[in-house]
Amino acid sequence: MVTFDSTPTLYWLLGYLLAGVVIFSAVYKLIPAKLFLVLTILLLVFMRMPVLVLNREINADESQMLSHAITLYEDPVYWRSVDGTTIGPLDNYLLVVPKLFGFQIDYTSGRGMGLLCTIGALLFVFLAMRNWYGEPVARLTIAAPAVFLAFTQETDFVHYSSEQLPVFLLTLTIWLLSKITESKNPSQISTFSLGLVAGMMPFAKLQSVPQAMVIVLAALWICYHYFRKTKQIKPLLFLLAGGLAFPVLLFIWATANHVFNDFIDFYLLGNVIYAGENNWLSIPGQMINLIMLSPDFKIYSLVLFIPIVLGIAKAFLPDSYKKPQTQFILPATLIMLILAGIYAATKSGNTFIHYLNFCIYPWILLAGYGLSKRHNWFAVFPVLLLLWFAGNDAINYRKEHRLNTFESTDGANKLAENPVVTELKKFTKAGDYMVVWGWQCQYYVEAQLAQGTAENHSERSIFKHPLQEKYLSRYLCDLNRTKPAVFLDAVGKNSMWVQDKKTQGVENFPAIANFIHQHYTLVSDLYDVRLYVRNDRLTTQQQADALPYLAAINH
Repeated sequence: MVTFDSTPTLYWLLGYLLAGVVIFSAVYKLIPAKLFLVLTILLLVFMRMPVLVLNREINADESQMLSHAITLYEDPVYWRSVDGTTIGPLDNYLLVVPKLFGFQIDYTSGRGMGLLCTIGALLFVFLAMRNWYGEPVARLTIAAPAVFLAFTQETDFVHYSSEQLPVFLLTLTIWLLSKITESKNPSQISTFSLGLVAGMMPFAKLQSVPQAMVIVLAALWICYHYFRKTKQIKPLLFLLAGGLAFPVLLFIWATANHVFNDFIDFYLLGNVIYAGENNWLSIPGQMINLIMLSPDFKIYSLVLFIPIVLGIAKAFLPDSYKKPQTQFILPATLIMLILAGIYAATKSGNTFIHYLNFCIYPWILLAGYGLSKRHNWFAVFPVLLLLWFAGNDAINYRKEHRLNTFESTDGANKLAENPVVTELKKFTKAGDYMVVWGWQCQYYVEAQLAQGTAENHSERSIFKHPLQEKYLSRYLCDLNRTKPAVFLDAVGKNSMWVQDKKTQGVENFPAIANFIHQHYTLVSDLYDVRLYVRNDRLTTQQQADALPYLAAINH
């Protein structure tokens, strides 16, 4: 497989040349729209190749979701084998797809699925803007997010994140809404499809619900006014039926697989605890702080600031109120999408930059609306973004002789193996389960073993909260159900969030500790990780070899 060093100079120059061709094609329209889109997608894929081939964790969420996917391939019942906490089942099932085609579930395959979502989202936003603003505006406008997504090397925008699938679904609903708003007779297929996709979004990520609601309310408004005008109620009924279809089917499936109560307890109630208690007044300040943490998104926002303001002003001009109801709903929807995106990005109270994925396309949609009558002005915005990235690359090249953040030389294009994983592999075989107490999901991915507990990081079992006992009870039930071959107590310096061995190590939780002491033997303490092996996996000699080690630890 191809690899990239820190300074692929010719490759980078070709990328900038291709970006120039895309922007030139957007401005002068010398080639057909389909070819323009092909070039835009090619640019995105070309510049994402370095991070795509790097088979290493660049964000802990990647390992969490990949571990879920490895497990779902063995036991596909979500909320029994896997609990993604804030991450919905659809995000994790998507990562299983490469395995169905014979590929390994790893960081490369995960980012490949994320890239497909990003490509799809770009296409649907282009198609929506073409319906609303016309093709010339759509070409110019889509170039800005294309340049941003192609050239950013901030990990939060290039790793497989739990926002990529819901954003893809969101843009699909936006395109379907554009078809409905621009049609004199709303199609029943379009209305049902919009409802269906919107109904899927809560099961990709709960944070996407506010934006899904905005699109659904806009569609309801259109269908209701169509009903008042024509007395045709089918589009409205099909929209409602589509919205109910996926949740109803999922509830039936969950009940049939005896995980409906788990869905309520761990996906709904458990995430209410996580959601935080931010008041409305704190949202603007928190959003500004979040944007300031991302230099690339900050520039993206600044570049689009004027057209966004023009879009808001245009929405509230007196002439806007004279338009037909179905036309005024467009700027209202775009403004509400931005507000809902800001709410989604800030509600949890955590400053995770990847939450800003919810804002990329609402920003550009309203900016396109603001300059839809003066679309030639938009040519400057992708150029400014490209100059920003080129300037940064020039500075980094001069200071550090570096262009590429994601080096994949020296075997980094293949899945790594931590010494802890090397050790545990002595006692495991394909098809086994393993468990990590603490937060180090990378071990699951490198070992390519399924997780033996639904919660693959145990922070919700460790931290104090109203549902802690439920999480601990399920944890113990899962251990009894899967009987993992190995159990790792990773609480310590290599664990995220949970690092205090004195208060968070497994010995502080009597029910779990008793289970481990009854059925497992501590065989090593490597890199601050304690490895316990199920007793039947140890030979008599191995058990004897472990006794002096255990005595030394107990002493």
